Amino acid sequence: MFEESIQAIIFDFGGVFTRAEVSETALQAYDRQLGLPTGALRAALHSGEPWELASTGQITRDEYWIRVGAPYEDRLPPEFKRYRRGVFHVEPIDEAMVKLAQRLHGVYKLALCSNALLDLPEVLADRPDIRELFDVVIVSALVGVRKPDPAIFTLTAERLGLPVASCLLVDDKPRNTEAAEALGMPAIVFESAEQLTRALEERGLL
Repeated sequence: MFEESIQAIIFDFGGVFTRAEVSETALQAYDRQLGLPTGALRAALHSGEPWELASTGQITRDEYWIRVGAPYEDRLPPEFKRYRRGVFHVEPIDEAMVKLAQRLHGVYKLALCSNALLDLPEVLADRPDIRELFDVVIVSALVGVRKPDPAIFTLTAERLGLPVASCLLVDDKPRNTEAAEALGMPAIVFESAEQLTRALEERGLL
């Protein structure tokens, strides 16, 4: 299928440009140390009211950490405190995705749209080679709205100067791709750089 109407590709960041499995493995190890069910610490850090408030800029990163991370600090190794700055300071970059974005850069407008704290702009500041690939960067904590709220997809398209139908979303969470598609924005559920490359080729976009 050739999608000649696509003029921009909007990427999620965490789990797309970062290797989320590294964080997942670490958090599961911490679960075991704490005697918690698998996934409990990830849920505490990245779901629920404190995360939603922090990721929409309604509370600070420090306030968020006091509520969700600080209670565990004395019971876990010092490395756990890296999560205080945000998960993107823990998860390494998937360099295969950087190479793919470099191929797409200049062919399409590119954007990032991420439910994130200030760790995302900090990581991008440390990697200007990645930041320069994107025409638009939308960070939920800075714009006050988070996926899957359709408003964040509309905002991203507006900042790209394009209608939503001309933008393709790449996200690792089906709830986000489903919300985008309901708005009229085509979407691909991300699994790996290799899978995304094949999906773009099949759509005639690469």
